[in-house]
Amino acid sequence: MRYVYLPVLCFLVGYCSSVTQIETLNRSFTKPKFVTPDIGESEPLPSGRDYRERLVNKSTPSFTLLWKQIPEGFSASDVSLLEEKILFPHSKLGAYQKSPAKPDPKFFQANDIDLVLELSLSKVAERLSVEVLYNDPVLSQNFGKAVFVYQEEKEPKSKNAKSFDVFHGKKHLLPLTEFVPSYFLELSSPSSDEVRNIFTSSLQGKVSVFSTSPGTTIYLDGVEIGKAPLIGFTLQNGKHTLSFAKPGKDQVKRNILIRAGKTTRVFQEWNDDISQGTVVVSSFPVGLDVVIDGQKKGKTQYAESGVPYGSYPIQFIRTTQDSHFEYAKAGIKIRPKQITSIALPISLEDGVGWESEEFWNLTSSSPNFSATFPGKLTFAKNKDLPKGWYGVYSEDLIPDYLEAELVLDLKKSYSGALGLSIHDHNQNTILVYVDQTDFHIVKFSGNESEAPVRSSFRWNKEDELKGRSIKFATDLEKKMIRLYLGNKMVEEFPWSFETFWNLGVLTPHNAPLVGMPLRGLKIQYPDMVKFEQRFQK
Repeated sequence: MRYVYLPVLCFLVGYCSSVTQIETLNRSFTKPKFVTPDIGESEPLPSGRDYRERLVNKSTPSFTLLWKQIPEGFSASDVSLLEEKILFPHSKLGAYQKSPAKPDPKFFQANDIDLVLELSLSKVAERLSVEVLYNDPVLSQNFGKAVFVYQEEKEPKSKNAKSFDVFHGKKHLLPLTEFVPSYFLELSSPSSDEVRNIFTSSLQGKVSVFSTSPGTTIYLDGVEIGKAPLIGFTLQNGKHTLSFAKPGKDQVKRNILIRAGKTTRVFQEWNDDISQGTVVVSSFPVGLDVVIDGQKKGKTQYAESGVPYGSYPIQFIRTTQDSHFEYAKAGIKIRPKQITSIALPISLEDGVGWESEEFWNLTSSSPNFSATFPGKLTFAKNKDLPKGWYGVYSEDLIPDYLEAELVLDLKKSYSGALGLSIHDHNQNTILVYVDQTDFHIVKFSGNESEAPVRSSFRWNKEDELKGRSIKFATDLEKKMIRLYLGNKMVEEFPWSFETFWNLGVLTPHNAPLVGMPLRGLKIQYPDMVKFEQRFQK
């Protein structure tokens, strides 16, 4: 039997291995430096890469329709009829622009489109369903979805008392049943309020305001809207003026630019608050109780300004009717005139979602590079980049059992290089450098600014559906971190559990990647996920 099992075992080992080690790349890399742009230091202006970044407020959205899916054999006349019926409730709320027959990449910008209604038609028996996704034409996000359901009717039910569905012709109302052999009776559709809310949200963004002084009064375009910290205040797209006031101080004004579908963060620093800072505590999903220095402060997402500098214990707690459970605890250090952020990702799945944008920070304030988050993480380069690394890094992560899986697309989809990293606050860093086909592992100690490649690997066989995955997994008992490429562990390193960690998704200045660097993302604390699942039951 051993002669049967041995070749089978060898076959399975070879088949299951995702990567093969290759000759180590003879090259050194520079350690990524995580420099956060100063919040609120400069007035934002349109980047020139996103036409929906406007200086002038827009009150009525422009929209267009695009068919994504139509059943085979469905007639063009019936498609036109359904399109008119879908268009009717929307045309009251926005300015409709008919999309060209042939795809035109300049159409959206030329017509200043705010919403793309992506239509998918399905048919079961005589019943038709049209699903509508209300998409942002620039960023990978949608503002909502709706379903319209119709019953196909071949002839009017009563020939003596005909009833007609009608639509607007160019000069007068036209009865449909005299021009087409069938018509569609509407069975269900979203309410006018639901559609109106979606159209309204397509022109709205949010602002979160922090200050070194708690209770700083905030004015928007001259009208008081609350006191700092103020989280996720909704306002119209365009340029606005924020004003800040507190007793004994002259009012301070700052212009901000609101892009619909995004959140702008503003930090007001008073020069007399030299020993105070701000703390922002997040969890994904939200709703955990935050306890700082033994005092219950509120639920995530939570922010507090005017916190004296120093170190404080912090706890994340899930409270139920009968009991409560401490998910995690750590020590945070408040620094004068700075925002200290900490995040607990119980689970982030299927890409960097819009709801998790504040989990990430830009690595550089260069105007030549941008990263946008809604729906997916997207990199854009405007001009040549100064020397260094560009991209995003996460908020502080609590040291515990952690699993972070980042899924890359296939090598043919990459026009530049990608770096995926994890580093602690002692500046120990593990970097995975991907140059389209090969994966190179680099380890930096705290005092190293440059280090050589430790090992290199190449993917054996790419899977169109799964992509290529890189996974970081920590082992609290052994004080180790393990690196996996696909299903193969390729490296194991000693790791500090005494400091916070951060994850980075980066691209180098000399081979910048443009587009979406990741196909998928999953970051979680496995033990906390188990408790979350138990509470949900």
